Amino acid sequence: MSTTMYIFDLTSSALTGSRPAQVVGGKELTDCANATPVAPPADIPDGHTARWTGSAWEVVEDHRQHMDSTGTKQGGTPYWLPADGDDYASPPRYMEALGPLPKGAVTERPAKPLAVLKAEKEREIRSACDAAIVASLTMPTTTPSTAEVAVAAASLAGIDPDGPDTLLALHTARRDELLAAVAAAMSPADLADVVVSYAI
Repeated sequence: MSTTMYIFDLTSSALTGSRPAQVVGGKELTDCANATPVAPPADIPDGHTARWTGSAWEVVEDHRQHMDSTGTKQGGTPYWLPADGDDYASPPRYMEALGPLPKGAVTERPAKPLAVLKAEKEREIRSACDAAIVASLTMPTTTPSTAEVAVAAASLAGIDPDGPDTLLALHTARRDELLAAVAAAMSPADLADVVVSYAI
């Protein structure tokens, strides 16, 4: 039975696979630059790999991405460094070398600041208000044109001269109520409690 050689990367010394020892002139070659007959640990935890030290294998953290068969990077541990300026809009970082993540690294994308969340909620409220006004005028049409909205408003005014103003006041009052709730929110949880809804 031939000797199994365990192959390691010449740059990182990480285990990359195994192969039978080459036989030259009837003799196995077990002294290689990038392989050893010393077996790596049988149990290597997820997120770790074996690294050859020159005399033995050690188990180290492996947060790197790896190339798939198409040459596309896959997997890896995404992380951010808030102390280095990473925020919610920063792309994730990935390790290029073996070992633990850098000091201060976080593996969840940093949260958006409350001010950004409030601005997003305010845009949602204003957009929903506009949609509610249009829907109130043109139901059951789901995607009315500008002309259809104008005709509907004129038709309502013909039946009830105060109708358009009443409708507008109803929805803008609700909009202002929602905007006030957003302004008063002291945390993302408070903001999540502001449910954007309009009576149509």
